[in-house]
Amino acid sequence: MGDVGERAANGSPGRSEDRAAVDGVDAVDAAGAAGPAGSDGSAQPVAAAGQARGAGDGEVRLPGPRWRRGVLLAPGLAVLGFLLLIGTAVEDDQHGKHAAALCHRLAVPWTLVAMAWASLLCGAASVVVCVLFFRVARRAGQRGAECWQGTLAVCICVAGVLALIFQVVAVYGVHAESGEAYWKCAGVRELTAVLGGW
Repeated sequence: MGDVGERAANGSPGRSEDRAAVDGVDAVDAAGAAGPAGSDGSAQPVAAAGQARGAGDGEVRLPGPRWRRGVLLAPGLAVLGFLLLIGTAVEDDQHGKHAAALCHRLAVPWTLVAMAWASLLCGAASVVVCVLFFRVARRAGQRGAECWQGTLAVCICVAGVLALIFQVVAVYGVHAESGEAYWKCAGVRELTAVLGGW
């Protein structure tokens, strides 16, 4: 009876020690879940910090404004080359009709040759410029196709590769036409003599 009264008087120290140990374990677990303290002394959640790092690792880096402006040079050259190709075709058609109307071969004008070569050079330059810009962006860890300027450049330059085939054919056709032998219609001499132009 004396021991029981003594324990009751002392507040049951055995139970107090067990409760203190449990409280200590809970405090350690809470500190681990909260993570390290921030600069202001407040705890930062570990889970939130992990999600932030994951989001930072998967972030897409876009090229800067200078790259976006410069890459538009590629589709500009491709469109210019295509327009020059159309101009070459129209000029060659008019030249052929004029020769047929005069009924003899005419020399190929230098403008036709110049347009054919300019079309080919612009088409080839557009592809080269597009490839170079995207190589620069890739080395910098950037994704150029994620911006609308890069997407536009890729789409137009892919179509420009197909136009490049026709531009090569146009240059070959102009030079082949320049190397043709002189020809005339059977009655062209008599006709010009009658008209007084012979």
